[in-house]
Amino acid sequence: MLGRAKEGNSGTSFLIQAAPGAVKTALLAECGRIAGGRGYAVAEVEPSWFLDPQTLYKSINSSWKGWRTWLDHGPVRAEIMVEGNANNPLEVINSREEPLLLLLDEAQRLARIARKQGERFIQLVDLLKVIHAGGTGRPLILLAAGLGATTQAFKDMDISRFDTGCRIDLGRLKEESTRAILQDWLLEDGKAKEDPARWIDGIAKETHGWPQHIMAYVFPALRQLKLTGGEMTDTGLQTVLEEGRDEFYQARVDEFESMELRCIARAVADVQPGERASKEDIMDSLLQDFSHKKARTIFRLALHRGLFDKQKNDYAIPTPSMHDWLVSNFGRKHR
Repeated sequence: MLGRAKEGNSGTSFLIQAAPGAVKTALLAECGRIAGGRGYAVAEVEPSWFLDPQTLYKSINSSWKGWRTWLDHGPVRAEIMVEGNANNPLEVINSREEPLLLLLDEAQRLARIARKQGERFIQLVDLLKVIHAGGTGRPLILLAAGLGATTQAFKDMDISRFDTGCRIDLGRLKEESTRAILQDWLLEDGKAKEDPARWIDGIAKETHGWPQHIMAYVFPALRQLKLTGGEMTDTGLQTVLEEGRDEFYQARVDEFESMELRCIARAVADVQPGERASKEDIMDSLLQDFSHKKARTIFRLALHRGLFDKQKNDYAIPTPSMHDWLVSNFGRKHR
C-alpha cells in the first residue's frame, strides 16, 4: 500500500478492528516503523485533534521529528507555523511535503465526535472522506485501529466501504501459534531445562490466544525460571498463573471503584463466559446503585478499558477467564 500510494500520488484509509488485548497499538507502531523507513512522514494523532487544526498541526510536526530522530534519518527540522494559518484540517495535513502516514489509535472514539455537530464536525467528515477516497493529491494513508464500535463510527461519518484488504478484524491467535510463541519464550529467553509442555498447557488455557494476555504471563514465567535456574516446577507454574492473572486483570480495572466493578460483575454473573449480554442488562445493574449519568460514564469506561467488546448489538467480556475473575472477585454471590 505504501508503494501504491506513492505511485498513484493518492492513498486511502485502512481500518484494524479488534477486541482489547489483540495488540493493535503495537501493530500500529510496527507499521509506522516500516513506513518511516520508506520515506514517509509518520504522525500519531488523536481523534479529537481533527477538530482542532492548530493541535493537529503541532502533533503532526512534533511526531515526525520524533520519528526522524528514532529512525536516524538525519537532522531534525524545526518547523514553525504562524497562528491562524491552519484554517482547516486538510490544510494542516497538506502542510508536509513528504508522503504521510497517520496513525489513529483508539479510533472508536470517533463515535463520540460523530454525535457532535457544527462547522468543525463537518470539516472532520470532509477530511476523512477525502483521505478515504484518495483525493488529497498526495500519498496519504490513514491507518486507524479501534475496538468493536469503530466500524460503526466510520459508518456514522458516511464511510462504509473500504478497499479490498483495507479492513481487517483481528482475533485470537490459533492454539498452535500460542503454543509456539510460549515455547520460544520459555526455551530461548527463559532457558528452561526441560520440555515446557506443562507450563505451556497451563498458560494457554488461561490466555485463550489473546496476545496481550499471553505477555502478561510470559514475564512472570521468565522471572520464575531465572529464580530456579531453568527448573519448571508445579509450584513455579502456580505462581506464574497467579501473577499473570493479577497483572493482566488488575491493569484492566484500575480506573474503577469497587462498587462499580460489583455492578458490572452482577450484570454478567448469570451469563456464560464468552457469551454476550445486552446493554440494557448492564445498564440496569449499574442503575441500581448509580445515577443514569454516572451509569453511562461507567459503561463507556468499561468499553474503553476493554472490559466489554461490542459484538453485533450486544457486549461480551472478550476473554472468558477475565469473566470468571471478575465474577469471582466482585460478584455479590461470591462476597
